Amino acid sequence: MKFFKKAMIIGFLVLGMAILFLPGQPSAAPKGKLTVALSSDVGTLDPQDHNIRINYIAGWHLYDNLVYRDQKTLKIGPHLAESWKIIDENTWEFKLRKGVKFDNGEPFTAESVKFTIERGQDPKCPQRPWVSWIKEVKILDDYTVRILTEKPYPVALDRLANYQMLPPKWVKEKGADFIATNANGTGPYRLKEWKRGVHMILEAKENYWKGAPAIQTITYRPIKEISTQISELMTGGIDIVRDVPPDQISLIQNSPNVRISKAPTLRVIYMVMDADGRAGKSPIQNLKVRQAISHAVDVDTIIKTVMTGNAIKTAATLNPQHFGYDKSLENPYPYNPDKARQLLKEANFNFEQPLRLVTYTGSIQNPRALLEAVGGYINKVGIKTNLNLFTDIGMWDRLGREGKQNDCHIHSWGSGGVYDADALYYTYFRSGAPMTYGSSPEMDKWLDQARSIMNPEQRKKLYYNAGKYINDNALAVSFYAQYTILGLNKRVIYEAPPDEFLRTFEAKLKD
Repeated sequence: MKFFKKAMIIGFLVLGMAILFLPGQPSAAPKGKLTVALSSDVGTLDPQDHNIRINYIAGWHLYDNLVYRDQKTLKIGPHLAESWKIIDENTWEFKLRKGVKFDNGEPFTAESVKFTIERGQDPKCPQRPWVSWIKEVKILDDYTVRILTEKPYPVALDRLANYQMLPPKWVKEKGADFIATNANGTGPYRLKEWKRGVHMILEAKENYWKGAPAIQTITYRPIKEISTQISELMTGGIDIVRDVPPDQISLIQNSPNVRISKAPTLRVIYMVMDADGRAGKSPIQNLKVRQAISHAVDVDTIIKTVMTGNAIKTAATLNPQHFGYDKSLENPYPYNPDKARQLLKEANFNFEQPLRLVTYTGSIQNPRALLEAVGGYINKVGIKTNLNLFTDIGMWDRLGREGKQNDCHIHSWGSGGVYDADALYYTYFRSGAPMTYGSSPEMDKWLDQARSIMNPEQRKKLYYNAGKYINDNALAVSFYAQYTILGLNKRVIYEAPPDEFLRTFEAKLKD
């Protein structure tokens, strides 16, 4: 209960400090244009129908969250919710900002919050883990809501910091297909034009409730080849490259009109193996085969070569920045090709049967080089592989959620800006979650307990149990955590965000 007394105090402090975040502050009229290269097109504008970073980036400009994480302090402060307080261990009360409207004039109210949260609780919704902890949303009045939880939930605000609010009437009238390609938000920009495969153009709102953004027009261009992105950056065709490969940093640093901005992030890269057999019967369901593959990949060399040292070792898929990370779980299967071959022999592995190894472009730096490096190491121990690099991020996400990513698939996960193991483990290792391919009743119990108690030491023990289970059962091969590496035209005033949400609505241009 000591935690709750402290949390209550914090809640009331936030209530008192909310006056520091007043909306509609006077600001200069937006001006200028900014062009951003993305390695894949935006897949959807529906804020809840995805778990893809590129989609989030567009969403953050068009829609708003209840709360907002400051990128300098990493602390969460008011946004559409101007204040909150904890009534008891299972009840959060939010006071909503008045006078905020969606693009079509529909007001943002408590009904917007209730509708959007309940929409995300559909079992088929990719963002269900973001709101599955919520038992009920009660409307006290038009601008006051209470969120009730089944059990105490320690990362409630972290989850709400990246969950965009929708207008209920508009969604009900238009339907899911329409809102996937159209926008109607309270965010700092509105959608002007979207031509798939060509560009997405956003226009600033001079009447944005928080004050107009500095830049008038932001254009996202999907450019699959990173060499083309960098070439256009250096010749002035684009202003920001979102994911500069580590081996291209020096090229940009030595160019007169562009620069590099870099920050460590939550994003981890790892290889999931279909231990549950969700995508069908496979040799991967044999523990010794998974252990062999784990021993076959030289992660340290990949960090030195593919990433040129611009990466951080992880443990049981967790980043050192995650609450629940335990360094003792790092590297459970050191590089040992001889051991891998022995394990394959013990498993009676059929060396004539190739395994499928896939990954995608969009959030992984040097994805093709990583795919080929991992495939090469697996080949060296005698396993044939069929490699595939998805450039259609929507298809990648859909196949993953439908349980069709068989054998081995290299994922990246930025935890949605949530600095807690819950954001990764509950999404990828809790049975029934859309992206889970390796689970167990024991894991379910630990993960459920960890998200329903407030004691940090008890939570750490539960996450240690989960991480050890992941390692012992070779459910995933941990690779590394990435840096955000931005290439920017020197006229752009903006720095790499530690949570990877490219907030170009905060950018400015030099005169």
